[in-house]
Amino acid sequence: MSTETDDHRSLEVRAAVSAALGHPLLGLEPRRTAFAGDYLLGLIAMFLASYVGTGVPIGDALRTPLTLGLDTLSLLVIALVTATILLAPLCYAAWNGGPLLSFCLPLVPVAIGDAVAGRYVLDLDLAVALTVGASAAALALLSADVRQVGSVRFWRADIDEDRLLFVTAIAIVAAVGVGRFVGTAPSYVLEWYAPMGPVWLVTAAVLGSYWLDCARSAWHARTDRSARES
Repeated sequence: MSTETDDHRSLEVRAAVSAALGHPLLGLEPRRTAFAGDYLLGLIAMFLASYVGTGVPIGDALRTPLTLGLDTLSLLVIALVTATILLAPLCYAAWNGGPLLSFCLPLVPVAIGDAVAGRYVLDLDLAVALTVGASAAALALLSADVRQVGSVRFWRADIDEDRLLFVTAIAIVAAVGVGRFVGTAPSYVLEWYAPMGPVWLVTAAVLGSYWLDCARSAWHARTDRSARES
């Protein structure tokens, strides 16, 4: 009886995991979504190993090889974190859609760093992560519709208003956060952030196109209804 109950619970857990991986806000294909999740778990494990390793006391005999290993691991973590913040969200958005996961990807390494440091600061790293995350979410929305119609003419797709509202909401939240950063950061830090400014143009262009299409569709529907009534 216990074995049957355990098997039943195992099946329920697997079904729940499959349903979560298949959620359109996370990605279009569960295997690719799972791959992104495994990547983040691996990144977190490497980050924690690099951080914990620097505080572990070691003997003189192991100091040199262990130090070299930790230095190599730290360099690898820095490279992966940089790629995760700047490139991975955009690549994932084009590869598998999923606006929520695309938005969260660049925030994960920043959140880990803040948690390890024991403080939260609206700094340059977070501002860059929010900027890239908002753009990646918009591109994920576009990617899903391009796949739906099998063409770059995404406006032919049936617009998912709930998904559009979700992406618009997180883009607004990101913009507010970056606006607070821009309003308080010193000028030399803003110079470092300046190259990220054009990324907002991508976000605005994608979401603006969607909302313009929604307004156009609503106008045509209203015009057709008025014509039938007259």
